[in-house]
Formats: sequence, C-alpha cells, structure tokens
Amino acid sequence: MGTGVSTLTTRHRLSEFFQDYLIPLGWVVILISMFIAGDRGRVHQLFYIFLALPTVILLTLRPRLLKPLVCNPLFAAIALFCAYTILTVAWSSTDDTALSLARRPLYVALLLFAAGIIGMRSVQRLTDLTRLAAIIAALTAAISLVYFLTVRMPQGSPRLDGYGALYNPLLSAHVFGAFATFWLATWLQGRKLNNPMALVCLAILLATLLATGSRTPLVGLAFALCWLVIVGDRRRGLIVVGAIALALVLVVACYPASLAQRGVSYRPQIWLEALRQISQHPWFGHGFDSGMTVLIPGLDQILADPHNIELGVLYTGGIVGLVLWLAVYAVAMRFCWQNRHVPMVSLAAAWLLFGFGSGLTEGMAFMSRPKEHWFLIWIPMALIFALWVAQRKRGNAHSL
Repeated sequence: MGTGVSTLTTRHRLSEFFQDYLIPLGWVVILISMFIAGDRGRVHQLFYIFLALPTVILLTLRPRLLKPLVCNPLFAAIALFCAYTILTVAWSSTDDTALSLARRPLYVALLLFAAGIIGMRSVQRLTDLTRLAAIIAALTAAISLVYFLTVRMPQGSPRLDGYGALYNPLLSAHVFGAFATFWLATWLQGRKLNNPMALVCLAILLATLLATGSRTPLVGLAFALCWLVIVGDRRRGLIVVGAIALALVLVVACYPASLAQRGVSYRPQIWLEALRQISQHPWFGHGFDSGMTVLIPGLDQILADPHNIELGVLYTGGIVGLVLWLAVYAVAMRFCWQNRHVPMVSLAAAWLLFGFGSGLTEGMAFMSRPKEHWFLIWIPMALIFALWVAQRKRGNAHSL
C-alpha cells in the first residue's frame, strides 16, 4: 500500500510541476521564439522541447485532462478541417509522406492543448504570460528599430528586415503586428484612457511596422480595430480612427509617393492566376502540400503561393476545404461574440481577426510547423480555445 501511495503522490507532484511551471514556460517560449531563435529550425526545436513534449508527458500522466480538451466545439471544427486536409494528401503531388504531413495537425493540437491546460488552471495566468511575451516583443521591437535607424538605414537599407528567424520585412511585420494588436486591444479595453505601458508598447510596435514597409499588417490591424470599435468603447475607438486618419494625411502630405510607390504589388494578377489554377480542381483541390507555380508577366521571379491564405486553402482543399476552414473561424468568432464583454476574449478575437486580415494579402502556409504564420492563425486560435475550455470548466463566462 505504501509503495502504491508513494507512486501516486510522485505522479501527482510531477504532473503539478508540468502543469504549473513547464507548460506555462513553454507558452512564453513559443510566443517569443521568433525573437530568440537564430533560424526557423530553432523555432521548431523550441516548440518540441518546451511545449510539445511537456504537454504529451502531462497528458500521459493525467489522461483525464484530455476529455475537456477534445470535447469542445472549436477543437471539433479544427479536427474536422485537419482530417480533411490530411485526406487530400491522397491526390496531392507532394513529395512528403502522409505520415510526415500528419504531424502538422498534431503540432497544432498540442499548442491548443497546452493553452487549454493553462487556461483550465488559471485564465489570469494565461493572460499574464501572454502579456509578458507582449512586453518582450515590444522591447525586441525597440532594439530592432534603434538598430535599423542608427546602423542599417545609414548603410542604405530601405526597410527593417529583422534578424535571425525574422529574416525579412514581411516576417517581422507578421509577428510584430500580432503583438501590436495585443497592445491595441489592451489599451482600448483598459479602464483608463491613459495607460502608459500599453501606449508606449503600441507606439514602439507601430513604428517598427512602419519601418518594415509592409502594408500587410495594416490590413490586419484595420480588421482588429473594426472589431474593437464594434464591441468596445466607441469613444476610444473613434480616437484611434481619427489618429490613423491624421497620420495618413501627414504621411501623404510629407511623402506623397510612400503609399503608392509599390502599387498593389501584382496582387490582382497573382490572385487571378491562382483562381485559374484552382478552377482546374474546384471542389476538392490539388491536395495538401501540392506545389504551386505562379508566373506573372512583368515580374522576374517565380512565385510559389497565391499571396492569400484563403486562396491557399481553396487551392489545396477546394471548395470543401474552404468551407471547413471558414467554419473554424465561424465557430471561434461565435464564441467571441457571445462573450465579447470579457476583455481577454475580445482581445483574442481581435488578434484572430488581425491574422485573418493579414492573410488576405499574404501567405499560404495555413498548416505548417511553428513559424510566423502561427502568430496569424494558431496562436490566437489557441487563446480562444483556452478561454472556451476554461469557461466550460467553471460553468459561465463571468468566471473568466
């Protein structure tokens, strides 16, 4: 009897250690991974070591935790989409095996489970950990911006291109834009209009976004701002809209060519060519991980994606896949709308909409290993999932 009790006590203590320390640490690590990793491969390793493995071990020690995680409408919608996506490998031209590609939905599931485990333990802790990562993101942006202005720009670099895993302006814009959305939502939902930390962090991140020269995150921020104006303080929202309008007027007045000098970057031509290729297999698509080649007259380089995540889903999974994809967003946003009075839910929805808006003009990697696209799709989705799981455990939204 003594040995049995001792074993149970050890398992309990070990599972508590994973739940209280290792998985929360892993959540912060994956949120800041793009800043601390030297390349994308390191980002994957950080995810495997600090989040995926601890989550698997904890669920092995405490399998009862699985039930509230998998018995959730959002997880069911994501699982259905993932299952269909893996099914399309059967008619895909990919060089990877189905087993290799099947790991990608598993990584997404482990991210969801990790967030859900933290949320079930303490929503406040999930909020605090995410805020900590957002502070680190602002500090990283400040350092990157100073380095760009003092070193790179004098050397002739026209755009802030980032470093390490953030090796070009667009990747930097995706990640910094996601955290700019966090601080925008934090400021708009705060009790006081004068929130120094939120305002300073937001200002730094917005300045960094402008330095990247990327317009993609501006589309995403417009989506997020529309949501926050609808569900939040209209007065503050109108202040932000007015400030943005004034900033645009000043930019156009001082630098009239800045907004139009790159035109629309061939987006209409790229999308039309993508739609032409999609029309070859409209219902079920070309299959997951099928290669795509886009040739545009007047453009020297060959493109490998449609520069639109939704078109990427349509190309891969056809109309069926796109319907399932949009259903995931519909399920997530229905929960957010019903609980829009909860600040963290509203923030997570703003982040998700930022990613959706940004994805309308860039990208295709909707089901990838951990990288910048996770900041547009799966990390905000995991936040919403965690808040939903926590609400169900506690029985009502007010407990969030």
